[in-house]
Amino acid sequence: MRLTAEPARFAAVRRAVRDQLSAWGREDLSDAATLCATEMLANVHRHADSPECELTLDRLPGAGEGVRLAVSDQCSGLPTPTTPQPWAETGRGLLLLAATAERWGTDLTPTGKQVWAVLR
Repeated sequence: MRLTAEPARFAAVRRAVRDQLSAWGREDLSDAATLCATEMLANVHRHADSPECELTLDRLPGAGEGVRLAVSDQCSGLPTPTTPQPWAETGRGLLLLAATAERWGTDLTPTGKQVWAVLR
């Protein structure tokens, strides 16, 4: 799904993720996947040079079947986890991603980067 990472569009993206997971019979991953998608898109919105990005959701085969959710953007700057102050209103996105996903990471691409999470 190609999209613009604007907060007003996040609800539609969450619906699309839920719909796809439902079609795969993986409604159990909906809350985690929509949280991860929202956090990844919020980081594009806040930190990337352009809000244009692509979200992919892939079904993982085999034992322990799950999904891989990824957001690719046009910024080569890699996210850096931080420990925010308790009163800070931002800075928890990567912590939420790490707490929710089985694993997550970033890969540089020819046009920027991809942030991904595996959910099982």
